[in-house]
Amino acid sequence: MTAPRYKWQPTTAEIAHRYGLPVSQIIRFDHNTSPFSTDWAASIVAPMARNLNEYPGASYASLRGAAASYLGTNAEHVVPGAGVDEIILLIAKAFLNDRSRACAAIPTYPLYEIASLQQHAEFLAIPRLGPKLEFPLESLGEAAETSDVTWLCIPNNPTGDHLDRRWIEDITNAAKGVVVIDAAYAEFAGDDWTDFVQKHDNVIVCQTMSKAFGLAGLRVGFSISSASIADRLDSVRPPGSISSMSAEIAEAALREPQRMQRRVLRLTKERSRFAQALTKLGLRVWPSSTNFLLCEVGPTAPTVADNLMASGLVVRSFPSESPLGSYLRFTVRAPHENDRLVDALWRHIP
Repeated sequence: MTAPRYKWQPTTAEIAHRYGLPVSQIIRFDHNTSPFSTDWAASIVAPMARNLNEYPGASYASLRGAAASYLGTNAEHVVPGAGVDEIILLIAKAFLNDRSRACAAIPTYPLYEIASLQQHAEFLAIPRLGPKLEFPLESLGEAAETSDVTWLCIPNNPTGDHLDRRWIEDITNAAKGVVVIDAAYAEFAGDDWTDFVQKHDNVIVCQTMSKAFGLAGLRVGFSISSASIADRLDSVRPPGSISSMSAEIAEAALREPQRMQRRVLRLTKERSRFAQALTKLGLRVWPSSTNFLLCEVGPTAPTVADNLMASGLVVRSFPSESPLGSYLRFTVRAPHENDRLVDALWRHIP
């Protein structure tokens, strides 16, 4: 049996070459990354460039400490990884095998299914309900009762909605195994999961430097959990998957979260303006607790996405057989970039 693989998006350079455009004209509305530059990190990188002949310290003690301080917990509860993606893969490796079961409500982040199947576990995909894609609380709760890993994306990617905390509590209490809360967009939603982790010893919360912190290129994430779960994840963690530079820049950002918080405020304000502009186009815009907006475009959605890409605007589309086949997802970027997308949509939407 061939293990499933994650489908990589084309790079910005590849898209520019395909359509004969300058790289500077390509805007990524498909990655949910930050539009803000990281000029502040240059002063950290320069001194480190002299020491790249050495491996990073495999324990990442300073990074763990910074993450623990930011989250209000202890370092023994933190496990670092090369982005949330590596944390997801570590969880699957630590808790799943060919006699295991995992579950998630779909549509959601596809790596949960891929990571589960790569460990030869059974994966229960519980569809959301009806045209409003309502969360299948009862069905997922029943699946959690027999699952070794229950994956929750809160807020959910790609829909952008946020589960009621009481529902999360119900699922966690019902779960046979660990409940994984992928909180990649926590800062945009104003979520703090530390108390929840302290209350439930079967919960793992994954957070990232890629979204609100605007450091996707670093590939740094971390989990918080009970000390025993953290130790289990550490037992399958490779010794040096985060580069020295990435770890030090991430630590600096975690020690000074005010920069991130100011930018989150700017993006959430722009999200409202952007949503209003998209609504005026006649699109159905889903409420979002993230830095992206999911919009119902209609059956022409794939064609619209192709036409936008040809002009340098890369948006997230979905397979035609998916429940989101008639939708597009747009990252909230800088106002002038969002305005360029809105202007293009006026031309391309029938």
